[in-house]
Amino acid sequence: MPLNLTYPPRDISQRPTFPESAFTTRRSVLLFLVVWLLSAGYLGTCLNKGWVAHDEGTLAQSAERVLHGEMPHRDFDDPYTGGLAYIDAAIFKLFGINLLWLRLFLFACFLAWVPAVYALASEFLTPWPAAGVTLVAVAWSVPNYPAAMPSWFNLFLATFGTLALAKYIRKPSTHWLLLAGLLGGCSFLIKSVALYYIAGALLFFTYREQLLSRNQVAPRRRTLGYLAFLVMCFSIFVFALFRLVSANSGTAEYLHFVFPGVAVTLMLASREWTLPAATDLSRFAALFKMAVPFLLAAAFPVGLFCIFYWHRDASAALMNGLFIGPFRRVLAARRSPAALVYEYPPLVTALFILEVAKLRGQPRRFLSIFLTVFAALVLVFSRRIDLALTVALASALAVVPVLVVAAAAVLIALPRDSASGPESDQHLALFLTMTVLLSLVQFPYSDVTYFCYFAALAVLLASCLISRFARPPRTILIAAVAFYVLYAATVTNVHFMGKLTDSDYASTPIMLPRAGGIRVPKNDAAEYAELIPFVKGHARDKPILAGPDCPEVYFLSGLKNPTPVLFDSLEQPQEYERRIRAVIDRDDFINVAVVDESPNFSVEQVKLLRELLPPKFPNSRSIGWFIVYWRH
Repeated sequence: MPLNLTYPPRDISQRPTFPESAFTTRRSVLLFLVVWLLSAGYLGTCLNKGWVAHDEGTLAQSAERVLHGEMPHRDFDDPYTGGLAYIDAAIFKLFGINLLWLRLFLFACFLAWVPAVYALASEFLTPWPAAGVTLVAVAWSVPNYPAAMPSWFNLFLATFGTLALAKYIRKPSTHWLLLAGLLGGCSFLIKSVALYYIAGALLFFTYREQLLSRNQVAPRRRTLGYLAFLVMCFSIFVFALFRLVSANSGTAEYLHFVFPGVAVTLMLASREWTLPAATDLSRFAALFKMAVPFLLAAAFPVGLFCIFYWHRDASAALMNGLFIGPFRRVLAARRSPAALVYEYPPLVTALFILEVAKLRGQPRRFLSIFLTVFAALVLVFSRRIDLALTVALASALAVVPVLVVAAAAVLIALPRDSASGPESDQHLALFLTMTVLLSLVQFPYSDVTYFCYFAALAVLLASCLISRFARPPRTILIAAVAFYVLYAATVTNVHFMGKLTDSDYASTPIMLPRAGGIRVPKNDAAEYAELIPFVKGHARDKPILAGPDCPEVYFLSGLKNPTPVLFDSLEQPQEYERRIRAVIDRDDFINVAVVDESPNFSVEQVKLLRELLPPKFPNSRSIGWFIVYWRH
């Protein structure tokens, strides 16, 4: 029996609408409240668990320096746009200088984000499936790494913007476009990867324009001018993807970061083969009617931010921080995504779901039970056996290329001469473009955390695809929801970054005034509990030098950083040496220097510090991975 993936009778956008009974409404609201409270409770139990020391130090030191009147990029090298530093500084000013306050702000934003995910799922699902999708999205999001990182806020704002575009699909109105664009602009102020969200929206507008151009009553004609415009835009987009990953990249990078974008452009290009019932002028007008309000709204907060820097003679520093510094980060920290072999788990999972959906009767029940039992065994053994953990984790981390192929195939197979297309088709295109572009947040450093920064959109794309089944395999889907929620909660969340060796990532609170009681590995807690008082005792309230890549030492000690450097690995070697010499050659300016002997990236900087510090600081002591140098 052929599988219907194009116009399923279950599509709620095509069903006649009737007023909901009061009982049905109350049940839906109650179900959402249960999901929301479960999500809040789950993150609440994880909120003070785990850290990456330099992440916390970067956020906190940036905020504290802003609080003291400094500006990101002008006075210190903020690795992000700078907007979050101002927000975090306001939090410190209102509530006190403590890491936990930043996480509580993240928690508050998370509580607003969960309803947006549920609302997006409800655009194409009934309440019970929407609840399951929301729980999966939550399980693979903030609870796995509850530091108040800018990428979480990029995810939140992208989700809100996607919801605004989904509302625009149902009821086209300029205010939804303005809202979606404004959210994108605000997201850019947090971190420049918001450009991926903006690009995803523009690709969606291209798809929607194609639908609208076939809805006119007019003779079919070739629109060569518009076609040339699209070819130019698609070529620039694909070239940018290749250029992004071209330096020292392998097959895995091209598969995960180039192939999905190329697949989307090929899908859009294939739909141009059908002649539209529109002129060049009307097609440009339809596209610009969506793109121009969106882009103007996105440019508004960015323009205000630029004017703010211009007014303080810091425009050049801002441009350098936004468009030159990020390329240094690409070269300094790299981690390849999963290799090609890891595509097999998500591919096999997708094929099994398709096969079960085709079957009926006893074979369907037998295969559903078999797959459910197999998933349960994988879940159980994932906490003990590396192979089971790897297979399960790969089925999630490597899923984007599989989802992209499936979604693009469905959209290509749609009747090209249909009117404006059902809303479900536009939702699928929207989730496809957003997932493809937001997944680029994994470049150049691909690990579990960076997957979590966009996983919610991948979950929505997968559920939107599955919702198109005429007879969805409910047993398998319920088992899948349970598996991925429990896997995230009992494996990924317990073993930090998805490694069985990281079971001690949150066992002991740091007993320091500014740390907020965050629970970290036992060795980290002991190390910093000894290091910070020792450094403060010898510094005697003077600035200190700490590096490479350990801004948390400045923040936890409350001592001033005399350099603009937060991440030593982002500095040019000659400039870095000049800055270090300028600090240590000043007598009585600093009494203490701290060197991290095991940095992840700054190998050259460690060598330089080992060479320069001992002649100036004759005393030294090892504390964990650190060496403290001091004089007098």
